[in-house]
Amino acid sequence: MNAQSKNELDALRKRYQCNYSIADLTPTVCHLFGVPEPEGCGGAVIPEIADQADKLMGGEGKTERAVLFCADALGEAQRQHFPDDFARIEKIAGFRIQSVSVIPSVTPVCYGSIFTGASPSVHEIRKYEKPVIQIETLFDVFAKAGKNVAVLSVNGCSIDRIFRNRQVDYYSYHTSRAGEYTGADRKALDQTLEFIRKDEYDLLVCYMTNYDHQMHLHGPYSAEAAEQANLAAERFEELKEEMDRNWKKYNRALVFVPDHGGHYTDETHGGHGSELPDDMIVNHYYRISEKQG
Repeated sequence: MNAQSKNELDALRKRYQCNYSIADLTPTVCHLFGVPEPEGCGGAVIPEIADQADKLMGGEGKTERAVLFCADALGEAQRQHFPDDFARIEKIAGFRIQSVSVIPSVTPVCYGSIFTGASPSVHEIRKYEKPVIQIETLFDVFAKAGKNVAVLSVNGCSIDRIFRNRQVDYYSYHTSRAGEYTGADRKALDQTLEFIRKDEYDLLVCYMTNYDHQMHLHGPYSAEAAEQANLAAERFEELKEEMDRNWKKYNRALVFVPDHGGHYTDETHGGHGSELPDDMIVNHYYRISEKQG
């Protein structure tokens, strides 16, 4: 475990009175699959998730397939404002893990921590920019372990750019027109569903950007943003159903993985990147399923 990352992540947990960090995703997924953590990792395995997986699957490292659904900007503040959508997500998952994000609470910094387990000072994205991360990531240790990984996202977004140059298959989808992300999000989801049916990958990362986009344009609780929160719940359920149909023979995990929340910046626009709790507190939702037959 990287001491610098651990200390910095622990300080954020304490400050925001959260037991968990978004950076705990990587060590937890590594535990599920029995893969070593990345070198810079300072996050911790989430005990509730590890215990459930170990109980259902017979021990550490028994998970065989996983989908990480990365729904941008759907944090705790959004859960409070869209309770029905998030209740649906929690019912599907079974586990809600309230976690603190990292500073600044912007997408490349946050997903940098989520997929390295490291603090921003260690993975070295400290502001809104999209360089390729140089330290070891979840994707590197999975590739070393012989796992097949695909990342599916909107072309040019943070997840599409900062984890390049790895033994990962990248699927990038263009928007239908400037500033319109609905189609690209749907293409990423549809291809993820197809890969589940074809059983081509051990780990699939599917990114959804349009809630974040609509939040910036219209505000975090606008009708346009609310539609996207509802779609996120629907798509999480689609993934669950496809996994249960086509991956029955595998121990599997489905995780809802937002990066940060958001707040109103004026009467009609939203934003994030601050140290406000509305930006900093998120929930990760885990569904752990044992194989059947």
